[in-house]
Amino acid sequence: MSAALGIILLSAAVAVLLAAGRMRRNQQLLSDANEESRAALRTLSRALAATGVGGTQYAYLDESGNRVMRSALIFQNGVAPLGPKMPQAPDTITLLRYKADRRSELLSDLTNSRFYVTPDPRRATTPGVVAQHFEEGDSALITNFQRAMLVPVDRAQLDGGTPRVEVRTGGMIPETLQEQNGIRIDMGASVFPVQIVRYRIAYVPASEQHPERGDLVMDTLHPRTGAVLNTSVLARDVEDLQVQWASDSNGDGIHDGFSDVGPTAGFTDPYLLYARVSLSARTSAPLIGDKGDLQAKGEMTPFERGLDLSGPTAQPEASGFRRRVLSTVVLLKNLAASRI
Repeated sequence: MSAALGIILLSAAVAVLLAAGRMRRNQQLLSDANEESRAALRTLSRALAATGVGGTQYAYLDESGNRVMRSALIFQNGVAPLGPKMPQAPDTITLLRYKADRRSELLSDLTNSRFYVTPDPRRATTPGVVAQHFEEGDSALITNFQRAMLVPVDRAQLDGGTPRVEVRTGGMIPETLQEQNGIRIDMGASVFPVQIVRYRIAYVPASEQHPERGDLVMDTLHPRTGAVLNTSVLARDVEDLQVQWASDSNGDGIHDGFSDVGPTAGFTDPYLLYARVSLSARTSAPLIGDKGDLQAKGEMTPFERGLDLSGPTAQPEASGFRRRVLSTVVLLKNLAASRI
């Protein structure tokens, strides 16, 4: 009887330990998915809040050398399913990303293929300060906050020990971007190192160790051709990215309601003030219960409820990947500020 009782107690203790291990593992998976997606959401939110610092539109030369006006923020509503078994249709955002630790002043005119700006007065060893004024993939946004132009950066270096930085534009003369009868950009204007970046969900096919998934990625684009210079993954196992927009038409500080209508390449609503960004993330491995992999149950996510696709894959299949929907509202202060 003592031996039997000992076996029963030992089995109960083992069951408790196994359950505690499963619970700890599941909580760790959920925590990892939550934190990685939150970090990516913060990165995207900061970029959204800063875009449009130099105005809602800027001038640049396209691949054919023509002067073009472009919105600092372009939104594309998702229309295509992410994958064969992932019918979500993620949104895409393309915008100017500002280097937070860099802002210079224009020290020369723009009549040549080189111009001069003030260097950052902080030492390169200061935390958060990049040693190079312009890095690979950067462009120069020159603005007086009434007009803005984007010029490519071919090379930048300190000019002979004098307190200024020489910026070369690869033969392009920035003056060609000026309007003849408009407000010109003269000495004293602000110069920001910026990048053209695109946030999107990239489909990753299934492998032996992992089912198909989506990753939130950031593409750095060439400012003239739109070609992808490099791609970095901000968060893995992200099912969907959805962005909604709201305006404040009467200026009372309260939005008029969110919708899927956002800024395009040639148009930005002057009353556009808010963006609501949502990510639907998953754990990197199945959650395990006492009877095997946990199955997705309960109410569908907002992304699943919003699907309107026909066919056998209209709804995602149930899986052991717990969905985590993260959302934040960004105040687009700068998009409603100066107008050209």
